[in-house]
Amino acid sequence: MLLKQRFYDLISTYTNDKNLKESLWIEINACYIESHRSYHNLTHLSELFAYFDFYEEQIMKPDLISFSIFYHDIVYNIWKKDNEEKSALLAIERLAQVKLNSEELDSIHEQIIATKNHGTMHHDTKWLIDFDLGILGKSPEVYSNYAKLIRKEYKRIPNILYKRGRKKVLQHFINKPFIYATQEFRSIYEKQAKINLTNELKAL
Repeated sequence: MLLKQRFYDLISTYTNDKNLKESLWIEINACYIESHRSYHNLTHLSELFAYFDFYEEQIMKPDLISFSIFYHDIVYNIWKKDNEEKSALLAIERLAQVKLNSEELDSIHEQIIATKNHGTMHHDTKWLIDFDLGILGKSPEVYSNYAKLIRKEYKRIPNILYKRGRKKVLQHFINKPFIYATQEFRSIYEKQAKINLTNELKAL
């Protein structure tokens, strides 16, 4: 399903305002096609929704996860360390205009924030985190392309500084008892993710 149609189907449950629906989608699309995004773009959203479609029956409140997917990287600035916080706040500001209650908005906020440190005790948020990290456990070829796209997003960062920062990120994931939060993703992707991360670290 095209992302635009998916968003319209989702938001139409919560508002009949055609202008609002259009403006919300235009903003989402505009942010994810920003020229500096090589990985955190519409393709990334499509990949997350591919996981979502496969595991939807496991999710308790799929609409909320869908909103979180659309908004989780809407703010993406490599020079800032509060992208998730800003993305979560923007999501709440925009979605407060539709028929979502405060508890639902709080859940979306929590889910987006969780994509920063990849830790949560909430059932649905675990799935979102794993969708977001699924790429780490893909084949070496797919992972290699992902790593190149991440480097491209940081192309303005000198190589020595990029390697230093990247090593910290890789080591953080390698040191975790488990990268993935759900048993399903652990059984499928955990081993390969550790291999991919270790190989990239050695190559830096």
